[in-house]
Amino acid sequence: MSARGRLAAAALAALAALATGCVSYPLGDPTTALARVQELAAQGDTEGVAELGGRLAQSSDATGADRAEAAFLAAEADFARGEHGKAFQRYRYVLENAPWSTHAAVIEDRLFAIGQAFFDDPAYGGWFSDRARGVEALETLQAHFRTSDRADDALKLVGDYFARDEVAEYGEASLVYERVAEEYPGSEWAERCLWLAGHCNLLLSGGPKYDRNDLLRARDLLDRSLKRYPRGVAAQQSKEDLASAIDQLAEAELWVADYYGGRGQEVGEQLRLANAALLYPETAAGQAAHARLLAAGIDPESLRSDPRRQSLDTVKVSRPAWAQAKEKAAGTSGAKKQEDVKP
Repeated sequence: MSARGRLAAAALAALAALATGCVSYPLGDPTTALARVQELAAQGDTEGVAELGGRLAQSSDATGADRAEAAFLAAEADFARGEHGKAFQRYRYVLENAPWSTHAAVIEDRLFAIGQAFFDDPAYGGWFSDRARGVEALETLQAHFRTSDRADDALKLVGDYFARDEVAEYGEASLVYERVAEEYPGSEWAERCLWLAGHCNLLLSGGPKYDRNDLLRARDLLDRSLKRYPRGVAAQQSKEDLASAIDQLAEAELWVADYYGGRGQEVGEQLRLANAALLYPETAAGQAAHARLLAAGIDPESLRSDPRRQSLDTVKVSRPAWAQAKEKAAGTSGAKKQEDVKP
């Protein structure tokens, strides 16, 4: 082909590339690819850095150091282009495959920003919401930077996300808030998060007609909050929520008593009335139960030692099965194989 023909062919190829919007960045020699990625970065070619850097990061012929550096540069390019999902995957790859990376501080900042973007950027809302991906980004930050000043902030944001009205995953929120309080007792969020852990369990309970374990759990957390922070900024909210939890626990006993009474089970009715009267004497439900027993000619105190009573002395608060499974999974997540995470 003549020189003029070669020029014409090159021009046609360039026009075709422009028409399709495609620019190819072949890997070529893996030993020189990183230098080419760095050159593209210097030129501000984020598309080229993302494509070539991504290819180099997955090349088995490149060194581990080159793959990690390429993954970081590709992640930075993705982040600059607003491709937060791709950027997160690549940043995580660097953390899990190159813990020696000098980019750790930058990655920490980026993960926090990515988590916030997923939670708050309108682009990730709507019918096909990607907001939950912010949970993974912020939990990755906390897992890899446990002693960072942002670790507790990251967990707090995760709890706030689960507690949003449109999400309403109050069980998840409670677990995360409790982690902040227990794992970061010196955090500015510790007190508020311990109250919120109880508050979310109160919301989760659904009221006195449902499983009282959530109410018992709320009572336990709120009582712990008041004992640990008796004069704290969330003390008033804890007191109000604790009073509500106790009121609902009394109402739960009264509701079960009515259930037994409606079926002619007088013994069951009397025992649950005794529970309400003896365990929660200051509540309206407890006082109503006390009056009903007296009207039936029964002194509530005569039932105090009845072994058939399901009192709080014998009923222990237990985490629901789903919460136990989540905690177990979180404890083993660090064993995930590196090959499962690709840049």
